[in-house]
Amino acid sequence: MKKFSAVQKACFLCFPFLLIGWMLGNGASLWASGEKGGTYSFPEMAGWKQSGEIQIFSRANLYDYIDGGADLYLKYDFQELKVAEYQNDQKASVTIEVYRHKTPIHAFGIYSQERLNNANYLEVGAQGYSEKGVLNFLVANYYVKMSSVDVGPEDQVVLLTFAKKVVENFGGKGSLPSILSSFPREGEKKNSEKFIAREFLGYSFFHSAFTADYELSGKKFKLFLIEGIDQKDCWNMIQEYLKHTGNLQTKVEEGRYQLKDPYHGGMDFYWKGNYIWGALDLDDETLRSKVLKFFAEALEKKK
Repeated sequence: MKKFSAVQKACFLCFPFLLIGWMLGNGASLWASGEKGGTYSFPEMAGWKQSGEIQIFSRANLYDYIDGGADLYLKYDFQELKVAEYQNDQKASVTIEVYRHKTPIHAFGIYSQERLNNANYLEVGAQGYSEKGVLNFLVANYYVKMSSVDVGPEDQVVLLTFAKKVVENFGGKGSLPSILSSFPREGEKKNSEKFIAREFLGYSFFHSAFTADYELSGKKFKLFLIEGIDQKDCWNMIQEYLKHTGNLQTKVEEGRYQLKDPYHGGMDFYWKGNYIWGALDLDDETLRSKVLKFFAEALEKKK
């Protein structure tokens, strides 16, 4: 049997304590960043100290933190939440909530449900916005929500400083989903894009969709884009949709569909490859044809 020297034995005994000390020195909140397997820690901020323990919530107990709002987050494949509170010598406080979702698209989805069109948008993370005492932003598969109490007139400056340090600790700002660039720009209302994670239009077979609001020629309407897994997936979705809307006589093939939906009125959409795109609440057929053509051209460029 191999014998260890006294020095080697001391190293083995000290190693666990050195490891714990290293973790605490780099932030007790060291956190695997999900799909990429990286790490995240709440930042150190000059003039501020973390107050109390970091709170951790899972899918099972998110209700304990946001009772009444947890269901929406779970629909967007919420994975874990960590909450840290900071205080300064004047007893002002800043709270940081870091919501980790399964993918960047799911994080964008919940962010898109909560952002306001008329908010003050900021270049922080992939995108952020602020209101009085609040600054929320998106980075990779995280949705970060920050709020301040008793900070005074400098609250926006303070929150932005915190936000930049949080993004820095992520190691990159991330980006909005690239598929959003497929939406026609003409008439699009800025920052109106949304990701619907489940049951688009109330139908379970439409598993998810992107939407955006438009106004053209005095008409307000929505455009939508469904990205299927593959061509077969889109075939199945359209087959189910035709069945539910009583249009079984229609042949399921790539191309344009115009039909009546008992819940949503006239529907006009296209299917090609693994994409289905269309318009909602737009009764002007000429305008519909125009914007859907622009949509098709943008998707073609994406290939």
